[in-house]
Amino acid sequence: MQNLIAALAAQAFYVEGKTKQQIGDELGISRFKVARILERAVEEGVVRFHVDIPPEIHPGLSRGLERRFGLRQAVVVTGVSGDDAATRRQLGRVCAALLAERLSADDVLGVSWGRTLHALTDVVPQLPAATVVQIVGSVPSTDLNTNSLELVRRLGERTRGRVHALHVPMVLDSAEVAASLRASRYVAATLATFSDLTCALVGIGGWHPDGSSLRSALPAGVVRELDDAGAVSDVCSTVLDADGQVVSNETVPSHCIAITTDQLLRVPEVIALAGGEHKAAAIAAAVRAGLVHRLIVDASAASALLDA
Repeated sequence: MQNLIAALAAQAFYVEGKTKQQIGDELGISRFKVARILERAVEEGVVRFHVDIPPEIHPGLSRGLERRFGLRQAVVVTGVSGDDAATRRQLGRVCAALLAERLSADDVLGVSWGRTLHALTDVVPQLPAATVVQIVGSVPSTDLNTNSLELVRRLGERTRGRVHALHVPMVLDSAEVAASLRASRYVAATLATFSDLTCALVGIGGWHPDGSSLRSALPAGVVRELDDAGAVSDVCSTVLDADGQVVSNETVPSHCIAITTDQLLRVPEVIALAGGEHKAAAIAAAVRAGLVHRLIVDASAASALLDA
């Protein structure tokens, strides 16, 4: 019977929803003593919590990433071994759920590009009427349905808010042509909205031929310079080394129509999606650069990040 008071207090607080002051009045003790009793009830096992976490979420790895990298939030999905498409769908479902809880009609959502980002458009529910902004121009792709313009269009359908698109390539061979396009009326109007972003969805590219659409689109001479500078990662138009230092300087931005490093750093909340053990170095660089606040990854990438 020694835990009777603890059990009564816990029943009233956790099940009946009474305040600590109400419980104290009923039991003839102060609310501060009620608080201590409730703490002891948890410590001694009088109260046991059960959280019904979806089986595809790995809470241990999620908390580990948050602690290691100081992230506001990390969500790690188990992934599907040998099936990258299925893993991308898992990541997309998690991101869709996060957006459904996070967005409001007052938000301005920036969207970059990536196959993993594109996977969320198949599962994202109807969202509040947030404004959607394309923050990188169109990226070359053999799949005409998987590109930055299509991604922002489909997200715009889910929010039914305003959509600011970029009907231009992300990368131009000529810096002069890129500057001319950035100055054009409709492109400039979309670029001006970057300062209004309250949230951004970004992918993370691994700096190798099969892992980075930005690397594949840049002029060969620029790529060689960045390779020599130790590039391992790219986020939008920002190229990073393993320490999270920007190595692109003005070279890449001058060839790109996309959000800049400084603009991305000013976005209050940046959510990044990435998957695969091979992306670990790229993900770590993006986090170290301070470009990511919330990270959604698969277990293979998370384990590699924590083992590094």
